[in-house]
Amino acid sequence: MKEKITPCLVISLFLITSIYAQILPVQSTTQLIPPYSLKLSDYSTATLDKIFLNIVLIDVLEPTIQVRLKMFIENSAGLSIQSRDLVTGASPITLEGGIPTRLGNLDLQPYFELNNLQGITPQQYNTTLPEGLYRFCFEVYDIISGKKISRKDCTTVYLVLNDPPLLNLPSRGEQVVVKNPQNIFFTWTPRHLNATNVEYEFTLKELWDRNTNPQTDFLKSPPLFETTTRATALLYGPGETQLLPNKTYGWRVRAYVNDGISKTSVFKNDGYSEIYHFTYNDTCEEPKYILAESEGMTKESITWEVSDHIQYQAEYRKKGSENDWFKGNTTVGTITIYDLEPGTTYEYRIGGQCINNGPYVYSAISEFTTSIAAVDNMVSNYNCGIAPDIKITNQEPLSTLDPGKGFTAGDFDVSLEEVSGGNGVFSGKGYITVPYMRDAKIMVDFNNVRINTEYQLIDGVVNTSK
Repeated sequence: MKEKITPCLVISLFLITSIYAQILPVQSTTQLIPPYSLKLSDYSTATLDKIFLNIVLIDVLEPTIQVRLKMFIENSAGLSIQSRDLVTGASPITLEGGIPTRLGNLDLQPYFELNNLQGITPQQYNTTLPEGLYRFCFEVYDIISGKKISRKDCTTVYLVLNDPPLLNLPSRGEQVVVKNPQNIFFTWTPRHLNATNVEYEFTLKELWDRNTNPQTDFLKSPPLFETTTRATALLYGPGETQLLPNKTYGWRVRAYVNDGISKTSVFKNDGYSEIYHFTYNDTCEEPKYILAESEGMTKESITWEVSDHIQYQAEYRKKGSENDWFKGNTTVGTITIYDLEPGTTYEYRIGGQCINNGPYVYSAISEFTTSIAAVDNMVSNYNCGIAPDIKITNQEPLSTLDPGKGFTAGDFDVSLEEVSGGNGVFSGKGYITVPYMRDAKIMVDFNNVRINTEYQLIDGVVNTSK
């Protein structure tokens, strides 16, 4: 037989619930600061604050009380870690009515120490936790009575290991041309999503054993050059150890967070990229005088000067894309690229092969932008923005520039018809001469480009014009 709940009983239950709510006089809020480490040991050793707990005694009439904490770490896969009732090294926390208390890493470190945790093994503690959704929670207890005086407050975060950098140039197995002075440009692409204060450790090694896999040889070879940088590119210039012609070198980049957490807790593979290798070649030059010409909204023709190469390879991809290069081979000094997207900027380079089945020596990366309207076939439409050689080290601005002097932009000599400006920044127009087109002259213009004291373009773009 079912019993009826009288109105008095309902009121009593409400009062009991209200009274129970009143005996939880403390409110707390948990906050984690990205990047989120997947190693619990990091939270007990980090020098910068990675976690905060804000506590307030909401009853302003309540006298000062001392409290202790209990911590919980849970994930969606069933992992459940919590601190012990007695936390060694944790000092009592004093709360005053209405005055917030903010606890940071130094205050909470004891709660993350292995001897104060249960539900986790020493091996799990010193390695990265599985990726996934986690809840970091705290409860507050009165030290004298031992009663819980706050709700279980949690913050939810998604813990994930970031991918290490993706190496770009020089590409794997590439031939790099010996230049005087020495200038080799290394670039890589970051792939982290939730990491800040990232630094990169660059390592270059000479590979001695040509009969061994280059990656294996790299791991057993001593470093030739090491440095750290926050940039995603490095210019290996004349001030560094000189590389020897026809030798093979390997390079690698390691990403890590420089804010007090360990290098292994934010990136996969301890932050190490793949290992790339290249040959420093003094017998094969890269293709020169490269021009792109639009042949429609989806088609581009690229031409260059033919030299002592057996074969050429064109590589292209959308600008800013991390995708692999699309490739096309030819034995002549021109190639046409099809199925492009209208109004889209692509980056490209041309490689020359000097020995059968050998690697390619590539030009610097150039850009073209496809048309957004049909091109009049009767009008030349060279889609060429001539950019500076990114390996130029002289950045001293040229004070004045006269039309009779001209300057170099990439491989091309720019002859001037009009020029204005000074102190290294100039605008004007002129023309370039293309050797393989019977010294044809193509009109160009430029606006606020920077020229150094060696009359070299160091910033800005020289555009071809009709």
